[in-house]
Amino acid sequence: MTALDELRTSITGTVVLPGDPDYDTARQPWNLAVDQRPAAIVTPADVRELQTVVRTAAGAGLKVTVQPNGHGADGDLEGVVLVRTSRFDELAVDVPARVLRAGAGVNWGRALHELDGTGLVALAGSNPEVSIVGLALNGGHSMFSRRYGLTARSIITARLVDAAGDELELSDADDPDLIWALRGGGGHFGIVTEIELALHAGDALFGGSLMFAPDHAVAAITAAFDLSRQAPDLGLEVGMMRFPDVPIVPEPMRGKTVATVAMVHVGDETEGRAYAERLLSIAEPVANTLTAFTIGSLAAVAAEPVDPMPTVDFGGPLSGFDEAFASDFVAAFLAGAERGLGRCGLRVLGGAIADELGAERSAVGALHAPLLMNAGVVLLGPGIDPAAALQPLRELAAKYPATGGVPSFLGVGTTLADAYPPEVVERLAQIKRRFDPTGVFVGNRPIARG
Repeated sequence: MTALDELRTSITGTVVLPGDPDYDTARQPWNLAVDQRPAAIVTPADVRELQTVVRTAAGAGLKVTVQPNGHGADGDLEGVVLVRTSRFDELAVDVPARVLRAGAGVNWGRALHELDGTGLVALAGSNPEVSIVGLALNGGHSMFSRRYGLTARSIITARLVDAAGDELELSDADDPDLIWALRGGGGHFGIVTEIELALHAGDALFGGSLMFAPDHAVAAITAAFDLSRQAPDLGLEVGMMRFPDVPIVPEPMRGKTVATVAMVHVGDETEGRAYAERLLSIAEPVANTLTAFTIGSLAAVAAEPVDPMPTVDFGGPLSGFDEAFASDFVAAFLAGAERGLGRCGLRVLGGAIADELGAERSAVGALHAPLLMNAGVVLLGPGIDPAAALQPLRELAAKYPATGGVPSFLGVGTTLADAYPPEVVERLAQIKRRFDPTGVFVGNRPIARG
């Protein structure tokens, strides 16, 4: 009997091994293009059982990684125990203190529902199925980030199980190095079981998306760039999208290409609509979802796909931020779309994201690039070549290079060194050697190549 077989008798949570009938289902990540085959998939019931999992794996010479809901998968997990933290489902909101406390299994959709009516917002991403802990540990960009900063910087405290299987409680006072690393360094240092995040004022919200015909794409995107300079707190994302010609897409949009501008304003509807008018004056949109909303409806406003699908992603910072860049971006997308590229979003940075104040408290520091790109090719059929589809965007990135980034926007096959400067990468590596000298934990993205 192996150590993993014995683990089944040691915990009440589930242990799924290769050869079990449910192995293929249990190992499946959100990105169905990633084929990961871990040594086991374990769902511990509590911290004590998680400690047993870590100690058992380490004692057997196996490594451990975490995917709460399957996001962030990066491929080969041979010799790795994959931990699902869905049983860590505690959630509490302290309104007077403006603090959200969440277990590692809680996703953003549930937290946003809990925040509804409090007048507070958290630095949530656009996908409600992503775990709170996963987004925060990997940097995290929110449509509130230009006003309040990146998600990782909002981490106040964390509980984690370390490589020895011991439980630690962390804050800036307990171990400033380790909590610095957790704020953007991913899952390399232990398994976080619970986290506290700072909340922010947001009793009135306005936002949604506009879609424009391709002929108006350059003008709409340029107008959004101009608006961002005049409204540094306004959450903005621009992009291009080609809808697939499939039945699940509403018939008027099937096979159509559109430019998109998404915005989120913290403040009253009148001011938000005044911002929107600067975009609406460009042309009549083919779709308009702008509305006043509450934080519980953020996911519906963002309208990001939540179902698992096979995708190949590409992203990173860009330096372009004018009409010439907008023209190049639209041309690059259209060239890629002819080869299967489905979407490309450009998150507008600046504002609090570029603020140096407090940046030294987190691995993900101030970002000074104006844009952060994230593109994806959905593998709808065998004839799609994702490398060819993404090549025009790779050429665009080479023409408009920038430094910095957010790990949660990195694609498969990248490392934290693709987002962070060498001094941050080296400090992360030093902290890794201090807290996990035998390399028990595997993050979704390696700290560096080799």
